[in-house]
Amino acid sequence: MKRAGHSLRRLLPLVVGLWALVGGAGCAAVKPWERGTLAKRCMRFDANAEAALLEQHTFAYREGAAGASGGGGGGCGCN
Repeated sequence: MKRAGHSLRRLLPLVVGLWALVGGAGCAAVKPWERGTLAKRCMRFDANAEAALLEQHTFAYREGAAGASGGGGGGCGCN
């Protein structure tokens, strides 16, 4: 019968290595001249504005609440 600690010691370096690969893969430095490509409409989370508005309307109808999805502003009317 093998001990559980022995198999864990063999598996731990593999898990740590995979974690380091996945964590390091998402980091990238963006040069100033590359930012124009990332600012294009197709790179936005909600590239289709009409679909995003419909989704917000549906969510507000289902949840019975609206707001917290736009810009700043208060109830005082000063904006």
